[in-house]
Amino acid sequence: MKKEVLLTINGKHRERGADWDGMEVMTTGTLYEKENALYLIYDEVMGEDTEDVSHNRIKIEQDPLTITMTKSGAVASIMSFAENIKEKSSYETPYGSLLMEIDTKEIQFENQEDRMYLRIRYNLEMNYEPLSESDISIEAKTVM
Repeated sequence: MKKEVLLTINGKHRERGADWDGMEVMTTGTLYEKENALYLIYDEVMGEDTEDVSHNRIKIEQDPLTITMTKSGAVASIMSFAENIKEKSSYETPYGSLLMEIDTKEIQFENQEDRMYLRIRYNLEMNYEPLSESDISIEAKTVM
């Protein structure tokens, strides 16, 4: 069954030697279960130009706990997260492609009837160079 949800997405990133830089996004989306996986679908406006929209799909598999974030539209990427595993991917921009390596440190996941919570802590490398530490949390609450 598909549920309309209100999303609160918090992201913190820190480049080597710098302070944490954070952001918060609130939007609506859809949460549903299909073939033993939970899916969260939402759009995100990229910057002030409302025509630059990123379409996001988060797939949560629980045994073992694996998260796949797929972005399309203004930017394109597929990021996979599994605790203590490094994953390679690419990040497609209008200016070209960048090679990413994602080193997942921790995943927290809770799923209740009217609330889903996901937190991922990871390190990110771009083109074989350390880029940042990241901490993302997503809370989805069912809209009544």
